Amino acid sequence: MKIPPLSKITSARCIGNVGYFLLSALVASAGATRPTDRFYRLPMAGSPASQEALLLAVDAKAFPMMLDLTLHLTKPNVRRDPVLVPSTNPDAPDSKAVHFNGTVIRENGRFRMWYYAFHSIPTDNGQIDGEFGISPICYAESSDGLSWTRPDLGQVEWRGNRRNNIIAIGPDPARGSNCVTVIRDDEEPRPEQRYKMAFGFQDTELKISRIGAAVSPDGLRWTRLANDVTGKSFGEIGGLYKHGGNYVVNAQSWGRGEGERPQGRTGYAWISPDFDTWLPEPAPSFKVAEPLVGSGMGTNPRDGGNYTQVHLGVGGASYGNVVVGLWGMWHNRQPNWGEGGIDCDLGLVLSHNGIQFEEVVKGVPYIRSVDSPADPVPGRSFPTVLNQSNSILNVGDETWIYHGRWRNTDFQPSRTRKQFHHRSVHYWGAVALATIPRDRWGGLAISVGKDSGSLWSTAVTLPAGIPTKLGVNGSGLKGFRIEVADEHFRPIAGFADGRAISPTDDHLESEVRWSGRTLGELSGRTVRIRTIFTGSSESSPRLYAMKLSPAR
Repeated sequence: MKIPPLSKITSARCIGNVGYFLLSALVASAGATRPTDRFYRLPMAGSPASQEALLLAVDAKAFPMMLDLTLHLTKPNVRRDPVLVPSTNPDAPDSKAVHFNGTVIRENGRFRMWYYAFHSIPTDNGQIDGEFGISPICYAESSDGLSWTRPDLGQVEWRGNRRNNIIAIGPDPARGSNCVTVIRDDEEPRPEQRYKMAFGFQDTELKISRIGAAVSPDGLRWTRLANDVTGKSFGEIGGLYKHGGNYVVNAQSWGRGEGERPQGRTGYAWISPDFDTWLPEPAPSFKVAEPLVGSGMGTNPRDGGNYTQVHLGVGGASYGNVVVGLWGMWHNRQPNWGEGGIDCDLGLVLSHNGIQFEEVVKGVPYIRSVDSPADPVPGRSFPTVLNQSNSILNVGDETWIYHGRWRNTDFQPSRTRKQFHHRSVHYWGAVALATIPRDRWGGLAISVGKDSGSLWSTAVTLPAGIPTKLGVNGSGLKGFRIEVADEHFRPIAGFADGRAISPTDDHLESEVRWSGRTLGELSGRTVRIRTIFTGSSESSPRLYAMKLSPAR
């Protein structure tokens, strides 16, 4: 099927629309004199204004209409060896497990990591028998994001000295933390709050995990804030991000379903406009279908809960107009722990408002635990639980996805019998890395049996007074033809034959050009992008993303 140009589809309407085009010209002319607006807006997608607009092929709101195209998720390349494993020093705070409900930030050529850990608790005669406890927040650095060092920070006394990588937080810096997530906030006018942290801690009175907040000028010296993120409510963190000017902590919590049914692990978002105070009302952020009978956390056989639940909410990263995230696909079953127990994959989700998320392909893992397994134990078959985070980074031509591997082992009775102490000989956790080509979460290609296809973007309002360029992330670039229309799908003269200009047929950001016209002429207008895919023996087009950004 040959896709006709937009001008032919709408020619009957356009004959009587001379007045419309004259009016459009007047609007465009008036737009040139409007005050400079540096933001892109997606009025129908619910996105905040942003300095660029990233339209991902996996995003049904970015591309809401299409014909004869099929989505193909990209399979991440998972690095087999973890990038950070437990310390070999038996006195280190992370001697038992390195857990990545954590964060990696890249700045000034350096990678920085904050993570939480478990430490071994030896017997009175110094033997290691599997007893372990939760440690304070730890810190590591790397020049390449692969090989990490643990600097001696000298902040907290641990096992009789301060030669360790523990971050001090609050009046009891040796207290354990069960998750940590950090952002660098370059929009913050207060330099002492350049870095922001949400961290988990065990409330010994309520006997639940809660989430606190802290700020820092450098990511090393932290001040705990008075107001906790979750108040007195339970929460375990998946990620912290800033989106649309608001700070969002996404975490797992519990609640009551319809008709007061017990609810399993569910993603909730806590929101703050300033990071100092948090709204007391969390927003349901990501849920999965739950059974009418047998719903619940399922932490013991009588609780039910034997279905896939949302572990740790969503770990997401904001791209300005969209948040890309991963959710923990917690496959609850009995017994919970050890061989035959729970495993956890990671599913791909998106959000435009940064609060409510939608799964790209429902029920389909993006990173499977069998593809990123915990180091094996000879003769045993322990499942792996993967943990998501906000550590989704564009590094050169790749997108890096840091995540945690947790070996789900069986437990023995605690020797010390202290609160939050556990015993498991084979317990282990590490930090892992998966990569995809930059922003190529998935691609749209012509469906089998078809020779062409097409799609429409959502409406995008271009900044006023600033020229815009359109970049295409795709392969088979010769097979794309790109048109521009107004928000009501009416063609804009001169924008019917755009082509991606690139020295190669596969490019991460190939600029689209039209003969004699530029997108700068449409400054301040609301437009839609229509893309026609045409297959041939020379080209098999696949679109991964489009980006609208200021022309430099």
